[in-house]
Amino acid sequence: MRVALFHIPKTGGTSLHDFLSTHFPAPDICPERFRSFGRFSPEQLAAYRYFSAHMDFATLQSLPGPLYTITIMREPKARIISLYYFWRSHSDETIEKLNLAGPRLAKQLGLLEFLKTQAHGIPGSINNTYVRTLLGHSWSGQRGQLLLNDGEALRVAMRNLLTIDTVGFVEDMPGLFTEVCQRLSVPLPDPLPWARSSKEFGLTEGSERVEPEEITPEIDARLDHLTRLDRILYENARRMFLR
Repeated sequence: MRVALFHIPKTGGTSLHDFLSTHFPAPDICPERFRSFGRFSPEQLAAYRYFSAHMDFATLQSLPGPLYTITIMREPKARIISLYYFWRSHSDETIEKLNLAGPRLAKQLGLLEFLKTQAHGIPGSINNTYVRTLLGHSWSGQRGQLLLNDGEALRVAMRNLLTIDTVGFVEDMPGLFTEVCQRLSVPLPDPLPWARSSKEFGLTEGSERVEPEEITPEIDARLDHLTRLDRILYENARRMFLR
């Protein structure tokens, strides 16, 4: 079976990826972890049996099939907060060594200022990311703005989500792993893996401990705006897919 993990950042995808990658020989695993599959020829892509990357829906559709597709969702506000503190936990040395724009900005800005920034492509990572990712880059303008009105954007994003075979949730990782293992006919891991937890900040190489800020009414209002579509999509998905 050929498998594709449609990995949205900070939704637990690394845990599932690490598990799935143990069930494929190394030559069968595509090394691309972002959306740059264009660097491979069609013949090269056809030779792989496992794909896992931060990509949009159009990129997912471009992969050779048939595919068993998987994605994971998380409460949208919690996903943004997790992303901010994960980036903020990067050490200065790691940021400079790898030239990481997002973590550098997270280290420089408080949470509210970070949520308001329009620089370095940050809006694409925090502004209704589920809907944007499920629409694909063709529905976003040069500055990341949606080219569809909110209602149409939600309709298309939900339609595309319905084409994914397994939709899981961070809030129910046992249910997700159970379904994936049943589909792939592999044993359920015990205990379940969990990668990049905030509990590890400062304990792993290249990371530092971070102190969370209080969520003020102004911060919460900004989070509401940045997730106005994602929260609707997420709640619809929970009603349809949560086991």
